[in-house]
Amino acid sequence: MPLEKSLFGCHDDWNALDHFDPTADSRLVFSQFMNMRSVYGALQDGFNLVQQGNWTYFIQRPGSNMTETEMGLWSVTRSAISGYQNVTGQFQDQVWMLYTNENVTKPYTFDCRDKLWMSSPFVSGTVVRNLFAPYESYTLEESLSSVNKDDKPPYFGCLRSVTMDPYGFKALVPVIQWTSPLPMITKFSPGHDARLLANAGDTNATTVDIRFEFSQGMACDGVTSSITLNMNSSGKGGKPTITNVKCDGMTSKPGRLPGAPASQFYWSATLTNFPDGVLEIIVKNAPSQGTATTQVRL
Repeated sequence: MPLEKSLFGCHDDWNALDHFDPTADSRLVFSQFMNMRSVYGALQDGFNLVQQGNWTYFIQRPGSNMTETEMGLWSVTRSAISGYQNVTGQFQDQVWMLYTNENVTKPYTFDCRDKLWMSSPFVSGTVVRNLFAPYESYTLEESLSSVNKDDKPPYFGCLRSVTMDPYGFKALVPVIQWTSPLPMITKFSPGHDARLLANAGDTNATTVDIRFEFSQGMACDGVTSSITLNMNSSGKGGKPTITNVKCDGMTSKPGRLPGAPASQFYWSATLTNFPDGVLEIIVKNAPSQGTATTQVRL
């Protein structure tokens, strides 16, 4: 294991800072987990977990004492147990999940007329969409397995091809049940718990450029109105004000974690009359260009 940083961590002043960054990929993904559970009841309370198939192989890792590790791709569904459970949420139907434990990007291709085809819990022709970024869609092809087990249509849908990112996972639902995730703040500059030096020769106030990035298009004026500044200063100078607001769409690379949303929109501004002290920036229910709002506090 690469433990070099841990050997010298006590000598690094950075480790003494507050690292509770609400825009970290891990927090964004887990926030999306919680929102999805409130929308899709099976993800919250569904006890019926069924393995649809797996395309795996076994390896032996160094030091495993001949214990094998299974590697590859798994396909499962999660739903309520019929007759025993009444799940909540906007949708109560089953959710189809794919996941891999391989540390490489790997494409999978299947022959829908072969015994190793990737079966789905939905009928052929259904368009399914991923609940996680990049929110891609797939059209399920016809298989040889009839839904009513009479060798007649309708047939279960087959996923002909899919590409999995390293340690990637997908949650697929029919596109008619797909709901847009809540907007999220994906990046903040100069950064959570950032230490900034005052401008040379300016002992009482300064100006600082700030920037928020979001996972979807936002209402620019609404974002501005959602921001509150709490300044704890040394007593010299007043309260900073927001000036020079700019907004626009953008594209960025996906996050480091599978499923983490990428930035699609930015809001930037200049804080003027910024005195020495500690500034807390609160973003409360910033509205998107639709009807949703953020629920993230910085």
